[in-house]
Amino acid sequence: MDTVIFRGRPDDRNACDQWTLVRDAEDQEDFVIHEHIKLDAVLSGKPYARLVRRMTVREFLRTDQPPAVKGKLQALLAERNAPRPPI
Repeated sequence: MDTVIFRGRPDDRNACDQWTLVRDAEDQEDFVIHEHIKLDAVLSGKPYARLVRRMTVREFLRTDQPPAVKGKLQALLAERNAPRPPI
């Protein structure tokens, strides 16, 4: 399961940072992947993403990340963990 948490605004070279919440089948916990994306390459069908860092959610929340990214991640986790009403 991959969920884009946040993608920054493109700079003058049409590149930005992106954070994704990932859970692999073999992993027991969620990870946050921080990548630097070149949007022109993504739109041309040749995506380019350079890995900046892969960290657990706990590690991520202890780092100096943009508040908007942390807030969006916490909202995603709260929504995922919210009890579902019976059908």
